[in-house]
This record gives sequence, C-alpha cells and structure tokens, in this order.
Amino acid sequence: MFLKNANFSNGQSSTSGDSRTNAQMNIVSLILGLIGFGVSLYALILHLQTKSSAASLTCDINEAVNCTKVIGGAYGEFFGLPLGALGMSYFGVVMAAAFLPAFVACSASWIALRQWAIATIGAVISLYLAYVSYFKIHAVCLVCSSVHALSIINFAWTMWCFIRVRRTAQTVGEGGTLKLIAAALALSVPPLIVGALLPSISSSLGATDTKSSDSPSAAATAQPAGEATPFPAEWVQVARSNYVGKGEDFRIGNDQAKVVVHMFSDMQCPHCKVSSEDLLMALNTVGPDQVLFVYRNYPLSNKCNPHVGGDGHPYACDMAMAARCAGSQKKDAFWEFKAWVFSGIDMSPDEQARQFSPEGFAAQAKKLNLDVDRFQACMRDKVELAKVQDDIEYGKKMGLTGTPMIIINGRKYRGEYGPQGFTRAFRDALASQ
Repeated sequence: MFLKNANFSNGQSSTSGDSRTNAQMNIVSLILGLIGFGVSLYALILHLQTKSSAASLTCDINEAVNCTKVIGGAYGEFFGLPLGALGMSYFGVVMAAAFLPAFVACSASWIALRQWAIATIGAVISLYLAYVSYFKIHAVCLVCSSVHALSIINFAWTMWCFIRVRRTAQTVGEGGTLKLIAAALALSVPPLIVGALLPSISSSLGATDTKSSDSPSAAATAQPAGEATPFPAEWVQVARSNYVGKGEDFRIGNDQAKVVVHMFSDMQCPHCKVSSEDLLMALNTVGPDQVLFVYRNYPLSNKCNPHVGGDGHPYACDMAMAARCAGSQKKDAFWEFKAWVFSGIDMSPDEQARQFSPEGFAAQAKKLNLDVDRFQACMRDKVELAKVQDDIEYGKKMGLTGTPMIIINGRKYRGEYGPQGFTRAFRDALASQ
C-alpha cells in the first residue's frame, strides 16, 4: 500500500530504486478519510438541525440511541465549534497525509510515521468522546459512533503500515514537511470556518421545526423574521392572574414591554432548553424593561396532548404540570423547577425514571421550600392540566408542528435562532413600534 518496488525480509528493506521515492498513496487511509469526512459532514448537518429545528433527528431511535442528546447537547461543541466540523477538519488532515506521496518524494517510513501520529490523535479523541457519550450523556449517537469507528480503524491500519517499514530510513524530498502542512491546512481549515459561521448557516437552513409547507410565502418576504400577518390578539393574550382564563402565564420581564415573546415548549425537548436560555440572554441584552418573555407549554406526549400520535416524551406532561404547580406557590419556583427538569435531558433513562416520578417531583418541591402536601395535591388532582391543554390548543391553532415555536409580537418567528438572532429580532421589533 505504501511501497513501490520494496521487498521485506527479516525486517529489512531493499529497493530497486531510491528509497526516498518508494512511498505511494495510502489508498486505505484515503478511503477512510473520505468516508469520515462525509459522515462528519452529516453530523454537522444534524447539529445545525438541533440548533434551528425542533424536529426529531433521523437517527433518534429511543432515549438510549439518540443523536439529539449527543450532538445537540453540551458536549456537541468544542470552543463553539460543532464536533461535525472538527471531524471534517481531522479527516481532511488524514486525506492530506494519505495522498501526499503522489506529490512529494519520501520514504515509506517517513510518511507512515506521520500518518500513524495523526491517526493516534484521532483515536485518542474518539475514545474520549465515546466515553463521554456512554458514561456522561448516557446515550449513543449512531453517526458519532461511526466517526469513532473510522478513526479507530485508521489507527490500526496506519500502525500496521508503520510496523512494516519502521526499520527503513526516513527520508523526504525538499519541502516535504511544508507541503504536508500546506495540504493539511487546505483541507482542514474550511470546515472550521463553516463551523465558526454556524449562526448564519442555521438561519439559512430555517429556524423552526416546520414542514416545507410552513416556509414563508411571498407575502412574508418583506418581514423575513416573522409572519406578515399577526395572529388574532386573543391567541397571544397574556394571562397575568391565576384567576383569569385557565390560569396565569409564567413570564419574565416587564408586563408593559413593547416586545412580547411567547415560547411554546416541551420540557423534554433539548432544542427548547437551548432556545429558552438563548431567549433569556437576549432579553437581558436588550433589557428586561423592553421585553416580556412568556413561557407556554406544548408537551409532545399523547398523555395530555391529543395532537401527538405517540409518547416520545413520556414525562413531558407531568413536567409541565409540576412546574406550574410549583409556580402556583412561588412564581420563581416555576423557573427553578423548569431549569431542573430541563437538566433531565442529559440523565440516563433510569435516573429520569427516578427523578420524574411522583416521589421525585415531591423531593424537588421540598428542595425549593414549597408546601409539599399542597404540591402533591396539585399534581394528584391535575389542577394545572386545563391550562397546559389550553396552551396546546392555541399552539395548534397557530400551526405548531414541533417545539420550540416562538411568537414575537403576535407573529411566528422565522429568523435566526441563538442569542444574537433573538437580540436582533427584539431590537427590530422595538424599532418598528
């Protein structure tokens, strides 16, 4: 695979030509690099979807085999760069080293050592990421595992190739090292740039979990961040008292703010967790006196939502009711409870079953210094179910097909997700007043 006119016997090498020119392209590593680059590109696309869409990823099978938890979670990025982009960059380096002998005269041992070093780095990182996936996130991403497997296979292959030629002289033509570095940079830097430009890429892919029929119409192009026609006022009216309608809307900000943001959310939805945090960051940037953030529930479970065909998020309905039961005693407790249940996204299935049982909810209520008996009665009697289902019906009227769905000043938001995108949307909404 490496050598041209080379013969090995008892660990020695003899060539019919100059040993400096006996290396050939490493076809196996080149193929592994191409496949790894493609799989990493797919992982990057999935990562973009987790940031800009609430739809389930195609590789989400259950809680244990779940790409969203791995790719869309806290470990899905490194210094702000998606792991998919980093994977593309790494496999770009693998390919650069694999085809270098086609352009640079070098001995097989020289290039084999460098290919093995590159593969070793990839294998170590892959093993660490596999550890994080299995033991910290408690979920497996099939796409990520494929990348890990390719790295390990390449490591084993390059090690075997180096062992074959390790006793031969290491020689390289003039400028060989610089050419290897240049080729590696040429193939590894562009994916990093793509990863760094994630917010704008997310915006181009779309910011909501909707079907193609939900794309903005020609009439909406004048207002790219939202629908051209606002929803009826009663659909986005804020219930400021528990004695109005089906119950109070929990909210943060100024009740008299010029910008009112409704977020329809599922508390088992990773995208909702991220978007909720990003909205609050944007609210604090623009000013809580200028923006009112209203949290509304849309659990993706047929236990309380008749518009959902299955029970993909089995705890979502109870989570929504529990947070509201907590908030009925202390408003701050709603947000504290919400933050706690969102932390369950990274729990193992067994831990979720313990924490989000009636006993687990009661234990959390006790930690928040709530009246536990009152809290348990609220849950047992499903006091907050009517309000949750009221939110569900309004979400359905608005054409909600997945969570999160964000409404800004009565219009469905279709712009860029993330703190910067929300900040711009809030400022644009203020400027239009």
